Amino acid sequence: MQISNFKKFNLVFASFFFSLMTVCVKKIDAAIPIYELVFFRSVFSLIITSIIIKKKKINPWGKNKGLLIVRGLLGTIALICIFYSIRNMPLSISTVIQYTYPIFISIFAVFLIKERINLNLIIALFLGWFGISIILNPYQSTSSTVDQFVVFIAFIGAITTSLAYIAVKKLSKKEDIFIIIKYFPLISVITLMPIVYANWITPQINDLIWIIGIGIFTQAGQTFLTQGLKELPASQASSINYLQVIFGSIWGICIFKEDITINFVIGSILVLLGTIISTSKIQKTDLQL
Repeated sequence: MQISNFKKFNLVFASFFFSLMTVCVKKIDAAIPIYELVFFRSVFSLIITSIIIKKKKINPWGKNKGLLIVRGLLGTIALICIFYSIRNMPLSISTVIQYTYPIFISIFAVFLIKERINLNLIIALFLGWFGISIILNPYQSTSSTVDQFVVFIAFIGAITTSLAYIAVKKLSKKEDIFIIIKYFPLISVITLMPIVYANWITPQINDLIWIIGIGIFTQAGQTFLTQGLKELPASQASSINYLQVIFGSIWGICIFKEDITINFVIGSILVLLGTIISTSKIQKTDLQL
């Protein structure tokens, strides 16, 4: 079936807004804990989404509460990992690692929708991991234990993102997109509130500006993303979302004065090729969970 360009633009906008969110995260003082940033972001999103749901006069709790809660937990874990990696490594590299998640979608499709491991997946895995190893190679000789831990956390973020995508795709068949969006910040607020309360650090005025930016850009990105996943196969959607790597690289160069090396360019191309190959495999099934 031919997909309209207009529907694809939902995911282009999602990638753009999410990339602006990463800039805000990196701009905030490191004294503000990551979990507090995620909490602020979630409160902002929960308020806006709840207002929209009330105006639409729909059931605020949804139908598949169990999967909605799981999606919220996955999103919370993913966001904490993503924010942590953004803060502790170059923006361009953290973005590339995050966007290995389409390959993880292919891996989990083997178990969740009983697909067979085929040549496409094997080639995609090889290209993806080889590309990541090329990107990280310049940092291996000087990287500390902390650096390696950050890379590990970044991959956890990619894995939980892939699982969240599959959950969103399944939920979007029966749930309103704003119900799906609501459960993400709702679960985040509930789980993080005790931690934030016990370890509160008051943000400075400058930090508040960036925190508001996180809320606005993430809400916009989440809305376009969820709408895009509802209208496109998850595999095709994840390929379009790879545009965030381009946006992240641009912001890294222009705002944070990061160096884009030949290793990064070659590695990113290999990861992108792996993503395209892996997602072309599962477009035939459209992730019918």
